[in-house]
Amino acid sequence: MAALLFLSGATALVYELVWSKYLGNVLGNSGQAHAVVLATFMGGLALGAFVFGRTADRVKSPLALYGVLELGVGLYALAFPYVLGALEHLWLALAPHVPEGLRVAPRLLVSSLSLVVPTLLMGGTLPALVRHFAASLAGVRKELARLYAINSLGAAVGVYVAGTRLVPLVGLSASAQIAAGLNVFLALAALALAREHPPAVVVGAAAAAEDVAYPRRAVRAALVGVMLSGFTSMLYQVTWIRLLAIVLGASTYAFTLILTAFILGIGLGSFWLMTRKEGGDSLKLYGWTQVGLVLSLCVALPLYVRLPHLFRWSEWMLTRAVETWPLFQGITFAFCCAVLLVPTFIMGAAFPAAARVATAKVSEVGRELGGVYLWNTVGTLSGSVLGGLVLMPFWGMQGNFIAGAVANLLAATLAFRALSAPKEGEGASAVPPAPAWRALAPVGVAAVLAAVVLGSMQGWPQRLSSIAAVRAYNKPPESYAKLVEDTEKAITPRFYADDTFATVMVGDLASENLRYMKINGKTDASNGGDIETQVMAGHLGVLLHPRDPKNVLVIGSGAAITTGSVLSHPVERLDMVEISPAVIEAARLFKADNRNAVDDPRTHVHIDDAKTFMALAPIKYDLIVSVPSNPWVTGVSGLFTRDFFQLVDKHLTDDGVLVQWIHTYESNRELVRLVMRTLQDTFPHATTWLGPEDLVLVASRKPLSFDAATVAARMARPDVKADLARVEINDMFGFLSKQVHTEAGQRDFAGEGPLNTDDHNLLEYASPVAFFLANLDVRVKDERRAPDSGPGLLLHQYLREHPPTAEQVAGLYRNVDRYHSEKDPVVRGVATLWRSLAPEDPASALALGRAVLAQGDLTLAASLLEPEVARGGRSPELVTEYLKLVTARTWSSRTVWTPMNADGALALGREVAARYPQDAKLQKAFKAYCEALPPAACESTARTPTAAPGGP
Repeated sequence: MAALLFLSGATALVYELVWSKYLGNVLGNSGQAHAVVLATFMGGLALGAFVFGRTADRVKSPLALYGVLELGVGLYALAFPYVLGALEHLWLALAPHVPEGLRVAPRLLVSSLSLVVPTLLMGGTLPALVRHFAASLAGVRKELARLYAINSLGAAVGVYVAGTRLVPLVGLSASAQIAAGLNVFLALAALALAREHPPAVVVGAAAAAEDVAYPRRAVRAALVGVMLSGFTSMLYQVTWIRLLAIVLGASTYAFTLILTAFILGIGLGSFWLMTRKEGGDSLKLYGWTQVGLVLSLCVALPLYVRLPHLFRWSEWMLTRAVETWPLFQGITFAFCCAVLLVPTFIMGAAFPAAARVATAKVSEVGRELGGVYLWNTVGTLSGSVLGGLVLMPFWGMQGNFIAGAVANLLAATLAFRALSAPKEGEGASAVPPAPAWRALAPVGVAAVLAAVVLGSMQGWPQRLSSIAAVRAYNKPPESYAKLVEDTEKAITPRFYADDTFATVMVGDLASENLRYMKINGKTDASNGGDIETQVMAGHLGVLLHPRDPKNVLVIGSGAAITTGSVLSHPVERLDMVEISPAVIEAARLFKADNRNAVDDPRTHVHIDDAKTFMALAPIKYDLIVSVPSNPWVTGVSGLFTRDFFQLVDKHLTDDGVLVQWIHTYESNRELVRLVMRTLQDTFPHATTWLGPEDLVLVASRKPLSFDAATVAARMARPDVKADLARVEINDMFGFLSKQVHTEAGQRDFAGEGPLNTDDHNLLEYASPVAFFLANLDVRVKDERRAPDSGPGLLLHQYLREHPPTAEQVAGLYRNVDRYHSEKDPVVRGVATLWRSLAPEDPASALALGRAVLAQGDLTLAASLLEPEVARGGRSPELVTEYLKLVTARTWSSRTVWTPMNADGALALGREVAARYPQDAKLQKAFKAYCEALPPAACESTARTPTAAPGGP
């Protein structure tokens, strides 16, 4: 029977994971949608416990009832996709007539109708089993703890297997079918066992002498305590998920491991309670669990802010390889357990203890346990809904922990005060109750400690977000204190907010004149290196469109730089959909970079999930620009599925254009091909632009004809020209040079293979692995580097009639030098062209010299750089590259038999380094050259500055 209950818990969590993803595809992945689904699921469980708990007291065989309930769950699971399909039509019929801010009502209706049947059935399983096995009132606590532990441990295994193995391998529908098969099997097994094992207490049997109750005051304290425990458990869960997402990265694997650790702790706590000898005061035990929760929080809170430093060290010490991915997952799970295991262990012991207090008769344990579940669910519903939708935006993570601690202390106070009322019968005590102050002493001590700890750590969430870094490519500081010191010295915080969906901060990095935005610990936008991607994503669709687009939809705000670029064109209306309200507020701090896009009168901001918004959008768009976050972030991969692209297709005009961003960094070739292949399934005409780390796909149903005169006229508009100029795109030559693939080239690169779908989202589970492997050099068959296919690019057609000038190529070089790796052959190709057009220009010599030096061609680099130095060139850029050249030569030839004559280069380096002490690159090059020479050679340079502030 224990094995059956274990499987029951496992299948229940498989269903929860699968059904929540199904509903997310229909209702969206916004914070409101998640809260509605969770509330519906938990509400159904409570209602089921209340209804079938009463039934369990009346039926002849509660075990047979359990089997029937499990059978019903399994059969419904097979029908769920069809039920949801019908309800989706209801949602699409009702929601458009409801204002955006009030769509929680139709969401709740659809979620309730889809989940009420299975959750009602699931909720009745545990009361039925407790009723079957509990032989005495004294044994209720033990039996409930035993069954609760087995079910919770099964649930932990179920969510882990489903989230890391089953769904990634076979998809949503197949996972649900497998779970349904298990449900049917365990239902039949339970029905068979019911024939041989009658219940411990027969219906209608006389009450045993020990069937006595706690006094009403104690029962009320227990029920209110159960409600408060439910409230705090969900409040803490919402907050822990946010905290760990910032530290560990918000991938679907991280969320799975967080949930696994949470449920595992509850199961272990119940298991511990089961192993305790019967006897002792359950209400007193419950009171101590609430005090213990507060004490554990006080101990853990100083650890929370150190988690980013510890996790960065753990990541940095790992070799990034497919073979170490399971080890990385193990480390991630260990961090989850470090945060969650102790408090959830206490929670797991608290519920059965309180439930025992509220149980009056073993013969009616099903009904009474159903009532306890109902009270508990009132708390869990309020904790999940209020905690995520109201309290988190109101006072953030810090406020949630304080509110949880206050609720725990209140529950403990009620429990300890109720102990002053003597119990009846077996549980009664003739000993006079202890004075109230003594009974409440533990609460007072915990309250004082909580006030000291929580009060002394004001502002810790902002510090956590500042030091968190999901990318750990460099060795982190030796200590947490050093990390904090370095971060606070380098970064000036400008904005911080916790909202329903994300924790958002904006900071300034003064040393690089950079402003950036972090969302859940991950940098998602800046006005630095990725600005070209944001700007070009905004312009490409408008410039290549068959006509001037009037209605535009932008998916994903970020810093709103893409939106600002779109608005530099004469569009009439722009709808911007962003799932996080705090991101919109943060984007206003990038006003100078996004042309005040958020508050432009043409901009209409919608806080919603992109899929939900588009499904209900009343108009069709001429242009849709999709610039979400990286697909390894949970929920984002749904914007790269065939289902999403088909939804886009429905909301585009006949000549509409889709602009879709995707990245190659921290990805791999197959994932990029997967996205392109999936896009082409709906939009057969697509080209690729930008590169090498970010790609922008321009797609349409019909071929896009290119008219150079029309595009040039659009680029010549003053606002457009100025916006493109900031990323060094100054003319048609520079613009067309950003094309990576023709239609045929993209189709050839994408090749044959599977598609990414909502049912089997390959990208959701493969991209976190690719992110861990951190491959920063993913090749996509760039046609600019392919002489055989390159002539098909728009650039080649244009150059037949418009040969580039040296000035145009110089502008393009500035662009590629700024945004491409120095070793990228594209950089060398552009520099070579510039040199051929301007052979006497020192800048072209420096450009080509730098490019070939980065590729290790020392001979060619010397032929370019040395003559410029000999002519008296002393610019810091030239001397920096010259010092790199002589350093490489020195290391390549330095031996005991080859004495070095470094006087000329050393003197030059010393002279120019002294002249430009703030040039960090020059100082680094000079220092590297000195390290390549014998120690005595640079002794006289000790007084020379060797590094600019903030330099290496």
